Amino acid sequence: MSRTFNFVTLLSVVSAAIGIYVFFSDEITARLFPDQKTATKADIKEQFQLSEDRIAEVVAASVADAVGKAQAKGENVSQVEKVDYEAALTKLLSSDDPALNDAKFLAVSGETEAAAENIVTSISASTDAGDTVQAKSRADLLRSAGDILVPSNAQKALAAYEKALEFDPGNQVLQTRVQRLKIATAAKNEVVGIPGAAFELGGLKFEFEGCDQPQAPRCVFNVMNPTPDLIGLSVSSRQWGIDEAGLWVQAGRKAIVASSKEYWEVPSLEASQIEFSFRSAANMYQLLRLNFRVDGVGFDKEFRDIAIRGGKQVQVRSMRPVDPAHPEYAYEIAGVKIHFLGCTSPDAPVCQFDMMNTGNKDVTVDGRGAVGYTSQGIQLEAVKSEISLENKKESSAPPGIAFTWEVTFNREAALFQSFWPELRINYDAYPREFRDVLIGDTSPPVKVARLDEAVSPDAIFEMAGLKFVFLGCRNTLNPTCTFDVQNFTDKALLIDMRNPVATLADGTSYKANSDELEMSRASAVKFPAGVTTTYNIAFRHEMSEITNLSLKFYVDRNLNEYSLTNINVE
Repeated sequence: MSRTFNFVTLLSVVSAAIGIYVFFSDEITARLFPDQKTATKADIKEQFQLSEDRIAEVVAASVADAVGKAQAKGENVSQVEKVDYEAALTKLLSSDDPALNDAKFLAVSGETEAAAENIVTSISASTDAGDTVQAKSRADLLRSAGDILVPSNAQKALAAYEKALEFDPGNQVLQTRVQRLKIATAAKNEVVGIPGAAFELGGLKFEFEGCDQPQAPRCVFNVMNPTPDLIGLSVSSRQWGIDEAGLWVQAGRKAIVASSKEYWEVPSLEASQIEFSFRSAANMYQLLRLNFRVDGVGFDKEFRDIAIRGGKQVQVRSMRPVDPAHPEYAYEIAGVKIHFLGCTSPDAPVCQFDMMNTGNKDVTVDGRGAVGYTSQGIQLEAVKSEISLENKKESSAPPGIAFTWEVTFNREAALFQSFWPELRINYDAYPREFRDVLIGDTSPPVKVARLDEAVSPDAIFEMAGLKFVFLGCRNTLNPTCTFDVQNFTDKALLIDMRNPVATLADGTSYKANSDELEMSRASAVKFPAGVTTTYNIAFRHEMSEITNLSLKFYVDRNLNEYSLTNINVE
């Protein structure tokens, strides 16, 4: 019996392998199976599986073919691109989704580019309202298609990635791939004139010649003394630029060619050059902010949108649109335009904001962090906050430069019932709340007060905008008393719970050893409108009956007290 099964299984695998490699043409000569007879597509079963060894063989052959074709065109395939290609092709060949059979057929036939194009075409054609494929699944398939296309056709790969971003706009991996390919496929910078290139400071005449050497940019200025007197010239360390990614970079080397130093006594009618060199590669500078000292007087000079000769024509970071379903995500505070782009990655949520200073002078942007309240009413605090201008939580933001603020959490959440970004502009706080921010694919159940589990009708009471539902006390040896608590107002409340006391029949009183809102371990917490949490009070003294349970708590700094009587501990 076992032998028969094994033979049948082997026969099935061999039969599938014979049929899989064939292209649409019935006459194609197999590239990967030269020892086999050709077959037609009709020979392939609707669903099929390849062994791990067979997949590895096909992937290795495809990678070698892709690298060889790229080298023949004078192009290189990076190690990162190889890894992405291998992973994407392996994923395709391992899939048991019958919708990918055509693509698998082409891939095994050695037509990996056609396989990727088949995926792109299929995804693009199946976007009608009745299609059940989730947006992120589409994005994942399109990303794989793009990874396969990169070595052979970067333009098609870029189109696949951009299509994927339409389905999953917050995907950082896709954003990185798009950015990388846009640079790789961009044309060389055109030589254009620089507005205001010629200027005069303190009697010296300057002319900005532009920047070159994109791998380590060098910006050059001509300087000349037209006066009959010596004039002292120095260049300080205050030489900054913002590259196409919106990142502040500082010049590492500064030199006046005539003196080979940062200072020169410029003789009458003498001329030389000033060079500023940067360590980080760039294709253009959105902003160059330079400082010259002439006879001890400092002068600031600024240039915008300087293309680096030899670099690529790249698009600078721009503000991405908000979700059309949430126009309230676009707003402005203190002259800074802000687009809240939502949160992604439910395992460890990442929330993003695009921002731009619309004023006429620099502002300090301080991303203190953010607080989110999950579907279960648990308060999460961001563990990381970065302003993209400096990849720090605080940065100076010049006018007209788009940048991103990103906050990251380290605990899972599929939904934020309430989300509070802690943003400061010029050190002034501007609290703001966003409601029901969906992070996962589907909205999880939201915690509500368990009214039907109250120990008695009078165990439900309201005070200072809070609804309490008493659920009883359990465990006579170490009693724990439990309440559900809901903020039924339309605003956030500051809650501070204070040392409940239990009094027994003999008059003995015990302070709680711990009392904790499930929302937060802190004694004082911001309690958003509509959110429900659980309040647990624990004692370390044996109790079978509590004559009086006294609650004391502050709401917006106002003291409130309430007592429950004659409680049986279960």
